[in-house]
Amino acid sequence: MLFRRFPVPGLLVLLVAGAGGCSTPGATASLERADVAVRSYAPPSGAPGFCTALAGSTHLTDVPSAVGILTADPEDIEAGLALTAVIGELTDVLDGVRAHPGFLELGRSLEQLAGALREAREGPLTDAVRTAITTALDDVGRQVQPVCGFPA
Repeated sequence: MLFRRFPVPGLLVLLVAGAGGCSTPGATASLERADVAVRSYAPPSGAPGFCTALAGSTHLTDVPSAVGILTADPEDIEAGLALTAVIGELTDVLDGVRAHPGFLELGRSLEQLAGALREAREGPLTDAVRTAITTALDDVGRQVQPVCGFPA
């Protein structure tokens, strides 16, 4: 599954909120990118094209690292660029969602996620912004899983 809850409830919130304490001032931040968000994805019969676009995103997996880095260092350029790349990918997915009638709620959730990521990029990265990101990720995941059938 692309957007699934971690086995321990709230672990994503702790990961995102706590990652800021993992960096020391002046430390060089580095983000490693995955090839794609969901490897070897084969959409189920009749799945909309946005499922393949979402599974093929290469920057979505950067969100926890980028948010953690920006929590510790709001001026980190690399983390800000990572969020910019995620926002771009989400915008492409959102265009695909809008092309299919019946996914209005998913479109709103993607807009909220992109908006929360913009807030995180522009700072300050508050608890409210981190919560908005986590909530939007959960909402998007809850809505795309039944339609897209991402592997667990």
